[in-house]
Amino acid sequence: MKFFSATAAILLISVAISGLLTPQSARAEGRAQEEYIKVEVRGKLNNEIMAIGGETTGVVITANGVTWELDFSNTPAFRKKSQPMNGKMVVVKGKLSVKQGIEIRKRWIVKVDSIEADNGQPALSILDTKRDGVKKLEVSQTFGGFRETQIFYTFPTKNVILKIRIDNKNKDFGVTGKVIVFPKETTADGLGKWLNNQHSDGLYPDIPQPISTLELPTKLCSSSNPKFTDKTETRLGNFDNYSIEFKVSDIEQIGNFQIRGFSGKAMVHLKIN
Repeated sequence: MKFFSATAAILLISVAISGLLTPQSARAEGRAQEEYIKVEVRGKLNNEIMAIGGETTGVVITANGVTWELDFSNTPAFRKKSQPMNGKMVVVKGKLSVKQGIEIRKRWIVKVDSIEADNGQPALSILDTKRDGVKKLEVSQTFGGFRETQIFYTFPTKNVILKIRIDNKNKDFGVTGKVIVFPKETTADGLGKWLNNQHSDGLYPDIPQPISTLELPTKLCSSSNPKFTDKTETRLGNFDNYSIEFKVSDIEQIGNFQIRGFSGKAMVHLKIN
């Protein structure tokens, strides 16, 4: 298949380049930021592509006369999702790269982060705890002593906080979660103040207020492998301390969001008397 020049104009492509202004001293010390180009393309999908020498991922998107390959190696579920979309308009988001070929001198490839049918509705915003500068905070103790474990993932560019709660009432260690959405004008500082008030004495009186709170499906949240570590005696009672693993499975849609599955470990304090 013939690929068009990647220098042609394309509508609905957003480009973000990170690390271009990294100081030389930082580069010398090996701390330069990763450089990347993120794109969003609205175009026609073709997932029945063949090329000489196998120089193709087999799936392409064409917009304004320009065709790019789509790489689903990191998101196989989205490749399956894309199969019935052949020949239809879709919206794809991902990272753009170029690969040298033999028959095709330059292959422009988008490593897919998401793909959605273009139904006139806004594409879902992906919440991925491993990307986008997400900050994690685990809290299991306040001025009042031990409490249930809460884990907060802050998405400063999306004005969202994902809250995971692990119950400490019994050894079931039930897991629940919420997506807490704030107004678009909310700053990272505002999110930080709101977060601080959730586990402190309410130090900040003027904080942003969520515009919506979305409950995660409980069947997609779980805990496993509780391991007793030690005991803690306090004036408010005695606690057995456990290290547990928790997991949130992929959530295809919750409100205007999609959540990439993730897992982790946390400490939970179980009151015994």
